[in-house]
Amino acid sequence: MIFPKKLWTVLFFFLFISFIVQADESPLPTDTPVIEVVTVERAVELAMQNNIQLASTAIDVRMKKRARDYAWNVFVPSVQATGTLARSNNVSNPYEDLIRMLNPMYQSPEITESDHWNAIAGLNISLNLNLALVEGFRATRQNYEAGVLTYEQARQETEINVRKAFYGLLLQEGSLAVARDKLATSEERLEQTRINYQNGLVPELSYLQMQLAVETQKPAIMETVLQLDQNKNLFGFLIGLPPGSEIVLEGSINPETQSFDADELVEQYLGNRFDLALLEQNRLMLETSLRATQIQRFTPSIALSQTYSPRLSSIEDSWTDTGNWTDSSGAFSVTVLFNIMEMFPFSSSGVKAADTRDQIEKLNLAFNQLADNAEIEVRDLVKKLDKSRAAITAMELNVSMAEKAFTLTEQAYRAGIKEYLDLKDAENMLVEARVGVLLEKFNYLSALLDLEKALNITLQ
Repeated sequence: MIFPKKLWTVLFFFLFISFIVQADESPLPTDTPVIEVVTVERAVELAMQNNIQLASTAIDVRMKKRARDYAWNVFVPSVQATGTLARSNNVSNPYEDLIRMLNPMYQSPEITESDHWNAIAGLNISLNLNLALVEGFRATRQNYEAGVLTYEQARQETEINVRKAFYGLLLQEGSLAVARDKLATSEERLEQTRINYQNGLVPELSYLQMQLAVETQKPAIMETVLQLDQNKNLFGFLIGLPPGSEIVLEGSINPETQSFDADELVEQYLGNRFDLALLEQNRLMLETSLRATQIQRFTPSIALSQTYSPRLSSIEDSWTDTGNWTDSSGAFSVTVLFNIMEMFPFSSSGVKAADTRDQIEKLNLAFNQLADNAEIEVRDLVKKLDKSRAAITAMELNVSMAEKAFTLTEQAYRAGIKEYLDLKDAENMLVEARVGVLLEKFNYLSALLDLEKALNITLQ
């Protein structure tokens, strides 16, 4: 086994679904590939810069911040200005009959076209006030804080996934290096066997067996090289490198194993989790919404209004002379609004308040369940790290023993004491031991990254 394909498939599956990265569309020379030396920190930096999902979440946060910064605009009154120019179909003096009674000699003036026209201006200033506006300020601030938590959680998930993918590539490279070392040793042994066969020191069957063993290793290595190149190209695309870049990984899978106290971690850091913080923030937002609903139900609203409606005395008079404008219908008003029906529990606001209380209760249950699951997750990860730490120590000892066993078996094979199958078994055990150490170190790093995510702290 050169590399655990199932592990690699799962690794890149969650990397694919966690974020979609924008590829650079700038033209590149087709003759010379661009060599990119990538460390794990550089890979994380590139992913943070080029991740479309993160960029979209950042825009959401920006909009929520704008809403929080300008929440005071609810106190800005609504101002509406109008201008009307109207032509009346009929023009008459409503006091004409009365004037005729007082003065039988009265003659109505001749009606001209200008008498049909009226110019009316309008200005309406209104402002509605309610104590629930205070809760609105609090809601916009809480909504922004929830957006920041969502953004930080997305950044954390992106970083963890990139680091796992980076170490997965290193694991594949290490596995490939072990396979190539095995092939190089086999080719040297084949050359020595060929010389011995030509000199009549070994039978032809032994030479053919060794030649077959060498040739069967090459297709597997070629397939692994192809898979590694494909995975590197995919990784480069995911972190936003230009297409066609040749990635050179700089790093190693060599974690410093540590021992952790699960009780201490749970007590000190469990509250740092983003998912718990988001649930708590959602609960606070629902409580704010409930208070706003209750205030609207049981307190009055005040509507302030000031209207101006000046009318031009005659369409032929000067429009700029304020003396020609009269305002007989403008007024200032203060209106107290109290919706009595909304005070009853069966009203729409009453039902909404009851639903909000149930939602808060559900969130409390979900929070407690999530906290319990988080504690179980942390304890399981600590146990997994302890297991990996012990396994790494045992496997490193196993590698030393396998190397010694292989050396002794090879010496015995050359002396004619051991058969080729015994040598092949010893070689396979050595390869499996080396790959096993790499895989277990990767498992330790992966579990350590998961523990960092579970506690929202840095442990290495």
